[in-house]
Amino acid sequence: MKKILLSVLALSLAVATSSCGLTASSESEKKEEATVVETTTADEKQEKTKEADDDQLSEYDEKKDYSSEEDDPEYQFDTGYVSSERSMEVESIKRSESPDDNGFIIKDGVLYDYDGVDPRVVIPDGVEEIAEMAFWSNDVVEALYIPSSVKIIKQSAFWSCSNLKFVQAEEGLEAIAGSAFWSCSGLSDVNLPESVNKIGDSVFWAINGLTVHAPSGSYAEKYAQGNSISYDNTYAEYTMLDRKNVIRGSQYEYYDKKEFTIPDNITSIESDAFEYAELESIYIPGNVQYIAPDAFEYCRKMKTAVIDGCPDVRAEAFEYCEALEEVRFNNGCEKIGESAFAYCRKLKDVYLPGSISFIDKRAFEYTDDALTFHVPAGSYAETFAISMNIAYDNNY
Repeated sequence: MKKILLSVLALSLAVATSSCGLTASSESEKKEEATVVETTTADEKQEKTKEADDDQLSEYDEKKDYSSEEDDPEYQFDTGYVSSERSMEVESIKRSESPDDNGFIIKDGVLYDYDGVDPRVVIPDGVEEIAEMAFWSNDVVEALYIPSSVKIIKQSAFWSCSNLKFVQAEEGLEAIAGSAFWSCSGLSDVNLPESVNKIGDSVFWAINGLTVHAPSGSYAEKYAQGNSISYDNTYAEYTMLDRKNVIRGSQYEYYDKKEFTIPDNITSIESDAFEYAELESIYIPGNVQYIAPDAFEYCRKMKTAVIDGCPDVRAEAFEYCEALEEVRFNNGCEKIGESAFAYCRKLKDVYLPGSISFIDKRAFEYTDDALTFHVPAGSYAETFAISMNIAYDNNY
C-alpha cells in the first residue's frame, strides 16, 4: 500500500514538475516572443532613424556632394590629391586635342599641356585655369610668366619641372593648389601678387633656396612666413640662361657610361642632369660655377668626385651616391648646401680647401662613421668639423 501511495505521489510530483516545466517553457517562449517583437520594433525604429538621417545627409549632399574625403574639393586643393578619374580626363584631353603653334593645349579657358620648345613660357592671355598635371615633369620650361586672366593653378600643375627657375604671376591670380610646384628643385624665385588669397599644402615642397617675392602684408608673404620659406617685398627679375653653356636638367639622366667629360664652356649643371647615371667617377672643371640640387643624385656607382673650383654646390647635389668614397674640393669652392652628400654611406675622405666659407650642418648626414675631413689648419672647414664632431686632420 505504501508502495502504491509512493508511486502515486511520485507520479503526481512528476506531473506537477512537468506542468511547471511546461508553464516555465511557455513563459519563456512568451518572453522570447516579446523580445523578438521588441527587437523588431527597435530595428524598425533604428531603420526609420537611419532613413531620417539619410534624408538629412541627402539634403547636405545636395549642398556639398562629397561621397568620401577624396571627393572633397577642399581636401583635393589642400593636399594636391588628383583622382584617377580626373587624371584620365586630363590625359584624354592631352591626347585628343592638338597643340597650337606655340605648343599649348587650351580648351574652354583651361590650359592642359605645353609641348613647346621655348624655355621662356608665356601663358596666353585669356587662360583662366592651369589644369592638374599640365606641366608634369616638363624639363623644357625655365621661366614662367602667368597673365592676370589666370585665377587658379590646380594640383601638381608644375610637378617636378627640374629646370624651372623663375615664376612671375600677375595681379589676378587667386589660388595655388597643393603640390603645384612640388619638387621643382631648381626653382629660386617666385613673384606672387596681392590678389593671391589661398595656397594649398606642400606647394613648394622639396625645393631648397627658394625665395617668395610678395607685397608686404599679403597672403603670399604670410604663407611664406608660416612655411619657413625665404621671402622679401621686392619682385625679382630673371635673365635666361645661355643654353649653350648649360647641362640641362635630366639631360644625362640614366647615362649608361662609366665616364663623362664636362666641356670647358659649361658654367652650370642643372637639377637632375645626371640623376641615376652609371658614372664611376666625375671631374667637374673650374669653369662650372653652379651645381644645382639633385644634379648627381642616385649615381650609385660613383666612387670619386673632384670639384675643381665650383663656388656653389647646392642641396642634395650628390645625395644617395652610395658607393662614393672620396670627394676632393679644390681652391675656389665656397658653399656646400643642405644634404649635398647625405646618404653617401661609404664616404670616408673629404678634402676641403681654405676657400670654403659655408657648409650646411646637414651636408654630410648619414655618411660612413669613419668620415674624415682633410683641411688646412685654422680654416672654416676645420672649425666646422670640430663643431660637428667630425674627425679631421690638416693633410689637405
